Parts: sequence; structure tokens; C-alpha cells
Amino acid sequence: MQSTAHAIRRYESRDLVPFLDLYETVFDDDRDEEWFDWKYRQNPYVDHVPMLVATDDSGRIIGARPFLALPLAIGGRRELALQPCDTMVHPDHRRQGVFTRMTERAIERYADHEAALFFNFPNEHSRAGYEKVGWEPIGQVRTRYRLHQPSDELSGGSTTQNIAGSVANVVQRGYLGILDRLAQTPRAMTVSKHESSPLDELLTLYRSATPSGVHVLRDDPFFRWRFENPDWTYRYYLVHERGEPIAGAIVGQNVREAGHIRITDVIPLTPTNDATAALLAAIIDDNQDANAILAPSTLPWNVCTRFGFLSDTRLPLSVVSSPTTLVARPATRDGDVWPPGLQPARTRSNWSITFAERDTS
Repeated sequence: MQSTAHAIRRYESRDLVPFLDLYETVFDDDRDEEWFDWKYRQNPYVDHVPMLVATDDSGRIIGARPFLALPLAIGGRRELALQPCDTMVHPDHRRQGVFTRMTERAIERYADHEAALFFNFPNEHSRAGYEKVGWEPIGQVRTRYRLHQPSDELSGGSTTQNIAGSVANVVQRGYLGILDRLAQTPRAMTVSKHESSPLDELLTLYRSATPSGVHVLRDDPFFRWRFENPDWTYRYYLVHERGEPIAGAIVGQNVREAGHIRITDVIPLTPTNDATAALLAAIIDDNQDANAILAPSTLPWNVCTRFGFLSDTRLPLSVVSSPTTLVARPATRDGDVWPPGLQPARTRSNWSITFAERDTS
């Protein structure tokens, strides 16, 4: 570790290559300009790259504090929200307050104008750092897993564990097969599948059942931009009843992490039981080879249970999973004082959250 003075400033176009280099150093993973353009330059909700960088005394970038801009509905109003993501500090400059100073400068940058709220889903290691600068825990965000290969939790262990895992896979496949045969899907409903976005239908479905609580707005720019992530592939499903779309789902797979399928978004955010059953049956049928299918907590729990989904906040998954916590902070200089219009965002039950709200899906 080396001690040095750090300057904090806004991102400039010349910072792209140093940012990508730092990303590879910190995360041991590479990202390219196409990914950066999608996530930051092409975001339709801001006219700049929302990022602060830290430099050492030679001008070299040793830290970055980017944000994902999203349109948020709070109390019937549209507000700009910023989600911290891809936060980095070079290993040689950690434990010197760089994270805190970049965050404090970001709060100053957006305080009382442009953005209304910061929100994100930090892991258990970084959550304390957010609380230190005013982020407030709002509540847990459940994820539901349909495990096709439970041996993933036992891989890399002893021979006994690996044998037990293989047996668990066989038992699980048989169990899920029984559930799939017993699950009743409405005969009056049909499901269509699309490789490209059925934009008009998705917009109509969202507008016909817009949630009254806190959620990311699904407008035309959102659908056109959000699901163009170059690191993911997406497939679209529409449930029809009497020829009319009544629900939809967007299913994503990370091209770098084959095996896990995410029901990234559902429209409406809380579909009916029958529409959910039709969607899950079609998605499961198309992804029998996946190690796991992940679903958001906005889907009806009783229907998910019928199809073999387990919550990561309940046994047995709670033993091997780390809880995901939603945290938030008003974009004001005094984070302890929440403006009246933002008060609904302090209550977890007011939020509707799928994977589409998370920068990593």
C-alpha cells in the first residue's frame, strides 16, 4: 500500500481506457467500449457520463465511482434515481478514504438538483461503507431459485460430497418433473416467444397496470435501452388470452455465465396467477438444461412454489446464500432528512423490484 494525495473530479472522455484497465485490475475481468457505451454513454436518462474518478498525484486514475441512471416513480411522480455500480479503488490505494471521498463528492455533485434518490443492492462487505455516508437499509430483496443442478452447492468438495451431489441432481430432476406434470396451466392461454422486443405490447401491458408504488418506469426509452446489454442475451414471452396479450416476461442469460437463466423482468410487475403459471411453464420448458432459473419476488409466491422455486431467504437456501439488501439515500446534502415526497421509498413494501432494476442483470 502506498500513501498519496488523491484528487476527485468528474469523468472525462480521455478516461475511458484507464477506466477499463482499472476494471480489469480490480475485478479480474475485462469490459470493452461497447459495454461502456451501453451502460453509460447511451443511457437515455442523463446527458453525461455520471461518474466521479479519483487520481493520484501523477494524474493516474486509481478509483472510479460510476452510477446507472434510472427513471423512478415515487408517489405518482417521476424522478431521476442513480444506482452506484462498478465502484473501484486500486488495491494500492485502499483504506485511504478514496471510496468515501468519491461518494461524498458525488452527493455534492447531484445534491438538490437532477437526481432525487440513490439506491442500490450492496453485498454484505460493502454495505457498511454505504451506511457510513448516509445510505439507509430499506429491506431484503428475495430471489427465487428453481435448482436443476443442486450439486453446484457441493462441487469441488470431497468424493463423498460429489457423489451426494450427483444423487441430489437425479432426485431433484425427478421431483421437478412431478411438479411440472401436476402444475395446471390455463388451457385458454397461449404463449408466444420472440427473439426481439415486442415493444408495443410491452408498453401497453405496463401502462394498463402501472404499479402505484415505487418502481422503475418502463417507458419507450427504457425498453429500447435496458435490454441491449451486450453481455446478455434476452428472449421475450407474451401470454395471450382470447388473442390479446395479458402478460409478458423478458428472460436473460449472461453470455459469460452460461447455465443460469434469469426472468429479468415481468410485465405487469405483478401478473395474475394464471398468467404467471403460463409464463413459468413456457420458460421452464425452454430451459430444461439450465443449472438454475431465477425469478423475481414480484411473481406470486404460491405459483412459484408449485413450479419448484425456493426463496433465498428461507430454508434450505438461506443457509448457503447471502441476503440481498436494498439501501437508499436521498440526493440531498443531509442524508438524514428525507423530503416528504421521497418518504414512500423508505418502506420496502412500497417497492416493486425485478432484476431489471439491477445493473448486473
